[in-house]
Amino acid sequence: MWFKNLCFYKLETEFPFDAENLEQRLERHLFQPCGKLDLESGGWAPPIGDGQGGLVHAANGYLMVCLKEENKLLPASVLKEALTERVSLIEEEQARKVRKREKDQLKDEVLLDMLPRAFSRSRRTYAYVDPHEGWLVVDAPSWKKAEELTERLRDALGSLPIVPPQLDTAPQAVMTRWLSTDQVPSDFTIGDECVLNDPQLEGAEVRCKRLDLSSSEVKTHLKAGKLVSRLALHWQDRMSFVLDADMSVKRLKFNDVVQDDSGDSEADSDAERFDSDFSIMTLELARLIPRLMAVIEGTTENQAAAAES
Repeated sequence: MWFKNLCFYKLETEFPFDAENLEQRLERHLFQPCGKLDLESGGWAPPIGDGQGGLVHAANGYLMVCLKEENKLLPASVLKEALTERVSLIEEEQARKVRKREKDQLKDEVLLDMLPRAFSRSRRTYAYVDPHEGWLVVDAPSWKKAEELTERLRDALGSLPIVPPQLDTAPQAVMTRWLSTDQVPSDFTIGDECVLNDPQLEGAEVRCKRLDLSSSEVKTHLKAGKLVSRLALHWQDRMSFVLDADMSVKRLKFNDVVQDDSGDSEADSDAERFDSDFSIMTLELARLIPRLMAVIEGTTENQAAAAES
């Protein structure tokens, strides 16, 4: 189980639950499939997979949970077409115009008629708690998606005092300086992708992909005042990712050297493989997350190394 995106929160207080107590809280909010007349449903499911293990997967002190959500697929165009047919039939049979209030009521009736026949789609969002260092890490591509999980977790636990990364330095300014000077912390290298924004023109941006970011073309945009809002980075030859100006991490990839560590461990079942991957991933991210915070804040190399150890 390897995360592909990261939105990480700092716990403002010590996490008060161990695996057993957390499991008991989540059991009150189990995932239930959509009923015939439900548009959506959500709740907690076993991280390893349905019918496998408990609602909390614990390894090395880290606690993983999984939010499962189901949505009925009912395209607006299909609903509109069915409503139009219903309205046309009434107007033809009764020789009268269907007004807005009646049309809204008919729309609800059409929706209820179609829901039992609609296809459903499910998705899982994973997260883990690092009680030792005080982090909640969510595998979500945006803070909005991460909040869907944290809100449900807050409902299950009663309270969840967390905050996104609090920085005195703007990540956008730091990434712009890195790209302008071609100088990054020694354990990072710049990739081949970035997004540049023009602060003077809302929505104006330049996307660079599979491009040498030290080229004169990119430097010209930077000299014109554009700022880096996303930057592809490699870290210690162990991971590659795209860092966003909001401190979310996208398209996280663990390199072969990390994957090989997982492959070296013997696993006789899917559950053992899941446990091995989870253990290795959390240990790697326990090093990456504070390091990212340090380099954005401008912590010196010696200070960051000391904090990492």
